[in-house]
Parts: sequence; C-alpha cells; structure tokens
Amino acid sequence: MLSRARALPMALVAVGASVAAPSPARADDSSCIQSYEQTQTLRRAGKLREARSEAAKCASESCPAVLVRDCTKWLAELDQSIPTVVFDVKSAAGEELTNVRVMVDEKLLLEQLDGKSVALDVGPHTFRFESTDGKGLPAEQTTVIHEGTKNRTIAVTLASPGAVSPVRASPSRPVPITSWVFGGAALASLGVGTVFALRGSSKESDLEACKPACGAAAVNDVSTTYALADVLLTAGVVSAIAAVAIFVTRPEVPPQAAATASLVRRRGLAFEF
Repeated sequence: MLSRARALPMALVAVGASVAAPSPARADDSSCIQSYEQTQTLRRAGKLREARSEAAKCASESCPAVLVRDCTKWLAELDQSIPTVVFDVKSAAGEELTNVRVMVDEKLLLEQLDGKSVALDVGPHTFRFESTDGKGLPAEQTTVIHEGTKNRTIAVTLASPGAVSPVRASPSRPVPITSWVFGGAALASLGVGTVFALRGSSKESDLEACKPACGAAAVNDVSTTYALADVLLTAGVVSAIAAVAIFVTRPEVPPQAAATASLVRRRGLAFEF
C-alpha cells in the first residue's frame, strides 16, 4: 500500500496526465488539487470541520478520478471523527431554556437552541451561554472536546437574574496604633528639637558680643541648649524610623477580624499594640 506521502505526488502526476488528454467540461483541476492538499493540512491541524469542507470539494465527480477516490475516503473518515455536542441549558428553577445564545471561544455558534447536535473541532473550548429572554444570568464553561465523540451533552444551569453573587472581601492591612504613636512622637521631638537648635544658635550669636570675656554660665547655657536639641532631634529621627518600619511590615488581617478590631477601637474597649 502506498503511503500518504507518496500518494499525493502520484495523484498529481495522474492529474497532469488527465489534463493532457481532451476531457469533458469539469471543475478547474487546480482548485481540486488545492482542496486535496488543504484537506490533509487541516486534518493534521485538528480543524476537522474545515477539512471536511475541502474533502467534499475534491470528492466531487467533476474532479479527476484519482483525487475523488482519496477525498471520498477522507470524507467518510472525517464524518466519523468530527465530534458533536448537544446543549442542555436550564434555569435556576429547572426550566429547559431555548432562547439562549451560545458563543464558543468568543465566536457566535448558535442564536438559539433547537435540540440538534452541533459539530465542533477537537480540543479545549470555552462556551458562553446568554439568555435572550432574561431568564438567567450568563454562564461560561470550559470543556475539552475529544475526536470521534458524538452527541456529547453540555449541561449548564443559569443563575436566577435576582441572584447576587457575594462579594468576597479582601484582607486588609490596618495601620497599627503603635505606628501612629511613634509618628506623633517623631513630629513632636523633631519640632521641639528644632526650636532648641534655633534657640542655641541665637544664644551662640549673643556670645559674639562678649568674647573673649563671656561668663561660664552663658557658655554652659548654649552647650545645654544644643545638647537638648541633639537629643530631641535624634529621638525624633528614631521614632520616625520606627513608625515607618511598623507601617511597612504591618500584617494582613482577615476581613472579619479587621471589622471586629475596628469596632472595638471605635468603642474604646481595647488598644492594639
């Protein structure tokens, strides 16, 4: 038996010979050859419905007999291989629906259901069902369609239009009270430290008038003012760093726990540290 790889070249040779001899009017041989080739290409790609359409063209009696023989055989094989499905769509109340638009892979497949089987290509498909008379909410279903499967039922129930899907709350990250405490301490320390730093600068300027005979008390006062400014400014910077660190590393809290903690804080029953 000749392999398919050798069958095509021999078929083309036979076609060429038939063209050389006078023959009755028939379909353009080039279109027959093209359909012959496309049938095999589409079949290998899993596009069985398109492959069948091309096989039907080259199986026509108006094509060369050598092509008709193969295409007729392929046509029968494709009829067996192409899977079909039947859609069963019901409302939430169990009512069978027919006024349903069916999309497959975002392309319109049916305007409404009539109970007849529908041919599909093999592989995964995403079906979308849309009620056209308002008896259900749109629904989607992803299914793998297998080669050779016939009249497979795709069943789906459309949710009631009045049904509202619960909104799933996302975990929250509330700001801890300690972050506010350190933030407030940072502002206060930096503010007061700045005041002492300005006051120390002012007192240091006053010493210029009495140099070099300034009293020890005046010099110590300037030093003390600067020392206080340094302590307060350092404390402010440390508090600010702590506030930012606590804020950035705060953990997520489940929605229910977050709501409870917020209520407790508002009522002043507890403090979170």
